Amino acid sequence: MHRALAARAHESAFALAHALTFACLLALTVALAPGTARANDLDAGIAAMNRKDYPTAFRLLEPLAQSGNAQAQLRLGLLYFHGHGVRESDAEAMRWFERSARQGNAEAQFQLGNMYAYGLAEAAPGVDVDRQAAQWYFEAARQGHADGQYSLGILFLTGKGVVQNPQEALKWIRRAAEQGHADAAAYLRGN
Repeated sequence: MHRALAARAHESAFALAHALTFACLLALTVALAPGTARANDLDAGIAAMNRKDYPTAFRLLEPLAQSGNAQAQLRLGLLYFHGHGVRESDAEAMRWFERSARQGNAEAQFQLGNMYAYGLAEAAPGVDVDRQAAQWYFEAARQGHADGQYSLGILFLTGKGVVQNPQEALKWIRRAAEQGHADAAAYLRGN
């Protein structure tokens, strides 16, 4: 009789362990699924942009951007900047570029630098717009972004937003050229 009770207790403990393992695996699967779905939505959103299906791209990317995904924020900024699938809005483009840029996204930092450099964004009162452009180009450039490096080099050549410094300009333009940046290489050949 003791053996029968012991056997049932062992079977019950074994069944409970299996049930707990299954429950844990199910919980883990459910917890990881949104991240997987979000990664798939990001890839699908980028693919939609590439095939010029902008409404689909916006539908997939906007929730990701709202939740803080830097790549989705960059892409949403590009949609607003170009007016693809949404009404063109420099203010919205800047808002999304800045959110992404503040998370360290080099392409967003470069795009934000362009918006300041080309007069599409206003700096805060008392802040030089060219200085803002230089700041964002520098953030992109120091991460190895070739367009950011070239643009920062040009600012050092002209002294816009930075102290004019031809040596510093050449340093950044060379870095861009080493990455195959055509305008940087052409400048170096002509200089």
